[in-house]
Amino acid sequence: MAFFYVSYNSNSQKCKDFLIFDGSEQVVEYDIDTTGNWWILTRPYSDEFRLILPNSTTATFKEIKNLTFSPDGSRWAFFGRNNSGWNLVTSDTTIPLFCENVVDIGFSPNSEGFFYAYKNGMQTTVNFNHKQATLINYEGKIFLNFDGTLIAFVLTKGRSKTLVVPSRFESENFDEIIPLGFWADDEFIYAGRRGNLWQIFKNQKAITEDLLGIIDMKINWNGTNAAFAVRRNINESVTIIFSENFSEPVYSKSYESIQQLKLHPTEPMTLFVGKRGENNYIVYGNVEYPIGNFETSPNFTFDGSEIYYCFCDIECYFYVDGKRNTLPGGITCAQDVARKP
Repeated sequence: MAFFYVSYNSNSQKCKDFLIFDGSEQVVEYDIDTTGNWWILTRPYSDEFRLILPNSTTATFKEIKNLTFSPDGSRWAFFGRNNSGWNLVTSDTTIPLFCENVVDIGFSPNSEGFFYAYKNGMQTTVNFNHKQATLINYEGKIFLNFDGTLIAFVLTKGRSKTLVVPSRFESENFDEIIPLGFWADDEFIYAGRRGNLWQIFKNQKAITEDLLGIIDMKINWNGTNAAFAVRRNINESVTIIFSENFSEPVYSKSYESIQQLKLHPTEPMTLFVGKRGENNYIVYGNVEYPIGNFETSPNFTFDGSEIYYCFCDIECYFYVDGKRNTLPGGITCAQDVARKP
């Protein structure tokens, strides 16, 4: 199996293709991510794996985990296990880890910061910004702030949980915590439950009233806009937008239920499916697009310039900014959608 990369030149209006892999090794998996970086996982030997990346072909490893690209696509990292144990492999170097298992890798939103975590026994070690943190009884995801100088995580203390930003902040104890992400000022957004009621916090400050439930939460890449889908009562759900652009949180109309919450990549705008009675609505800002009792998953395009969704009745329909397009026979909503950049 050979792979070609197609490049388009807008000045000449011509496409060119380049051979990026000649098929000399067995291909296990391949993909291209949102930064435009492609990768190919090969098996040159029965028990060895290799990654082929733009401008790089790695050594072979017994196991490869957690391939991660920076948001700007300029850096990558993964864990590779050889006969000596686990290693951190980056676009610049390889570091032996001397650990029992590996946990996670992450880049900061500005692509300059980076962390990697590994485990020995009950102890998890996180390396970031030339610092090291040792965690015991942490759960879930490790979060980085915008420039990678701070991390955050949830710790379990008996039956309670607390949100921790080392050397900066530790929340009160809660029965349950849902972490979201760092705000632009390096404070952390999260939801906490005591008993049957939830609130959403920015560090120690509550930014919502008591809520019956959290449906979903989103935050944009640089921590300036966040959106929450919440239950106020058994039959009343709303979305809340929290933004640097607004002096206070902005609430949507009420719906019996809300699902498929999406947040615009740069603006304080939401997209979701709201239900009233037997009818579902695509809700974009304050505009409702009725879709009857059909189900769909609306999305923003990668740059947020358009919304699109698809559903099938007798025929299948693909909507872009409310304009309906009837799909040709044989094409369904289950298939992937691509948009020219």
